[in-house]
Amino acid sequence: MRKIYILLSAAVISTGILSAQQAVTPNAPETAPGINSGNQNPTPQTPWQVIFNYDITAAGSGTGNAGVVLIGNEFWVSRWGTDTISNYTLAGSFISKFVVAGVTGTRSMTTDGTDVYAGTNATSIYKINPVTKTLTSTITVSGVANVRYCTYDPTLPGFWVGTWATDFTQVDMNGQPQSVVAAGTHLLAACYGLAYDNTSPGGPYLWAFNQTGTNNAADIIQVNIATGMQTGVIHDVTSDFGVAGDLAGGVHIVSSPLGLVGVLQGAANYLFSYDITGVNGMSDNISTTDFISAYPNPSNDMVNIHVNRVNNDPMQIQVMDITGKVVYQSNSVGMNNYLSMAKYDAGIYTVKVTYNNQSYTTKVVKN
Repeated sequence: MRKIYILLSAAVISTGILSAQQAVTPNAPETAPGINSGNQNPTPQTPWQVIFNYDITAAGSGTGNAGVVLIGNEFWVSRWGTDTISNYTLAGSFISKFVVAGVTGTRSMTTDGTDVYAGTNATSIYKINPVTKTLTSTITVSGVANVRYCTYDPTLPGFWVGTWATDFTQVDMNGQPQSVVAAGTHLLAACYGLAYDNTSPGGPYLWAFNQTGTNNAADIIQVNIATGMQTGVIHDVTSDFGVAGDLAGGVHIVSSPLGLVGVLQGAANYLFSYDITGVNGMSDNISTTDFISAYPNPSNDMVNIHVNRVNNDPMQIQVMDITGKVVYQSNSVGMNNYLSMAKYDAGIYTVKVTYNNQSYTTKVVKN
């Protein structure tokens, strides 16, 4: 039975199942070192439509698959414990296995529409020519030790990277950090795959494929980049196919028609796709740009953080640097809130306003 859940509170972390990571082989699922869903008391909502579900273990890829990307009319699927990549037709027919010299242990793959980029749980992103299947360059990522998930963000342009319970870190095409969605805000402790979505209304979003401790399942969870919080949308992939204890793998967004493609790890590995058209969470009711703004922006000194509040309910403002560190906080919030940026280093800062159990963010640039 397919299930989708709405979180009653995205700000509360439920108790997870903690266990040491065991030794694994290339044919085994790759398990997170600690499992903590960050979700409580799910409530049923309309299920998603399964577009396809292919048993790629039986088809020829074996087990231990993780990364997935759509290139032209082919799906590429990578084995995380080896250097092997398999490709499939859109109908799920196995084509071949191949190796990209210099790239091994690929956990995630993404594309800018021309090239493929791979994350191998190391400090680099590998750029691959999909026509010649060769490594063309390597991007060294600063400040992120393990690039397990890697998803392309065309608005920067750049990538969102990280592993398991870390911050979601946005880096540019040179691997330099630009912004973060803090782990303490997204609340996911066993995230394997991540996919950027700027098509769904109310976005942009990050779709995380997370290993959940509460129901021993692999769940797809939507995170709003502007707020850094889960939107309340969570889908249990394990209940659609596979068995309890199967693990999350990589995910990839297909924009037209809007779909989410992923790999489920287990005794059998599945390449699957969902129609996610019209799936929205409870945090999309009010536009961030209608509620919070900051000007002048960029600024050398005084910035007015304007909040379009309509009552005197409790409200909080936080200002965070690109590492997620809170450099300013106030609970005395009016409609116009003046903040001197003179004492802060040059760079990009995130302004977060929390009001009526929802969060709204905007960016401020200090020259």
